[in-house]
Amino acid sequence: MNEYSVIISNKAHSDIAECVGRASKEAAIKLTNDIYTSLASLDLFPERNPIFNAPKSFPYTIRKQIINDRYIALYTIENQKIVIYRVLDSRRKFGHLL
Repeated sequence: MNEYSVIISNKAHSDIAECVGRASKEAAIKLTNDIYTSLASLDLFPERNPIFNAPKSFPYTIRKQIINDRYIALYTIENQKIVIYRVLDSRRKFGHLL
């Protein structure tokens, strides 16, 4: 069984802060834990998530993981690394953010 290292980009960390910034303190703590736990779970079987239709100019295949039915983590599989590029609120229009 292959195990991958999960790398969270600075932009993804900023996205997470933005997602939890509007919640109460207790809800923010729970949401932060949920998001980081979900991202860490990608170290095994990262191919389990569907491919995201990204702009053709992006050099890698992007996959998406749904978190708490509301957030979308966009990541790539590069050798033995999972690189998390964005964590976005699915209620927002985010095509321009890619």
